[in-house]
Amino acid sequence: MTPEKQRIAIAEACGIVTHDHWGPLYRTPQGLVRVCPDFTGDLNAMHEAERVLIERGDEAMLDYDQELGMVTDSWKWNATAAQKASAFLETLGLWEEAKNES
Repeated sequence: MTPEKQRIAIAEACGIVTHDHWGPLYRTPQGLVRVCPDFTGDLNAMHEAERVLIERGDEAMLDYDQELGMVTDSWKWNATAAQKASAFLETLGLWEEAKNES
């Protein structure tokens, strides 16, 4: 998945996407914005996204920790935003591999 597709999938999973006649809007702590939060490059944005998993309960968090352990070979607290985004999408079954169209 491209980083842009990852960001959009995370935003949709978090329920922060709405639309008007000009296109998508994203609810952020700063209000509605046109640019999707940078979940793959901003740890603060991923921290907000992780709240979705916390709300789902302990099992979701355990699954997330397991996925995070598979994408990083360091301690999970040192994971990058991109690694957390990947684990988040895997946990929710939203990760899409690129289709080979040869």
